[in-house]
Amino acid sequence: MYKYLFISLIVALASCNQNDSQSQEEEALKDKLPATLVHNPRSLSDADSGKLQELGKLVFEDTIHNFGTLNEGEQVSYEFSFTNKGRKDILINEAKASCGCTVADYPTQPFKENQSGKIKVTFDSKGKPGMNERAVIITTNGNPSLYNIIIQAQVLDKE
Repeated sequence: MYKYLFISLIVALASCNQNDSQSQEEEALKDKLPATLVHNPRSLSDADSGKLQELGKLVFEDTIHNFGTLNEGEQVSYEFSFTNKGRKDILINEAKASCGCTVADYPTQPFKENQSGKIKVTFDSKGKPGMNERAVIITTNGNPSLYNIIIQAQVLDKE
């Protein structure tokens, strides 16, 4: 558990170093999203904290997938299914992997209450012999705002 919190903290600190192009992209998106989706009660006072319960909430069918044993060089994918069990629309802002060998493909449209979707995670085992565990940190406008999904694989060394 501490490992996942540590990873989340590192990602949060790294996101503080945004460049101007990211700010421009965010500014362009702001004009295209409804204000009710962009507004986040997390920035409200403690007196308004009850509004956090009204936000969207992702519920995953599973948060860990083990690919089993792979031969080095294999690429494998898995789709993590989720449903918005919150009261408001939820938007996935980012899905960032803990390693360049792992890529997450996530939907960019908002999900309404009880609407389902999938996040596809692809792992490239090239140059990764041994036991591998990779986290993907998902950032949303919901409550909670961060989610972790994990992939695991035992990669056999090329002989």
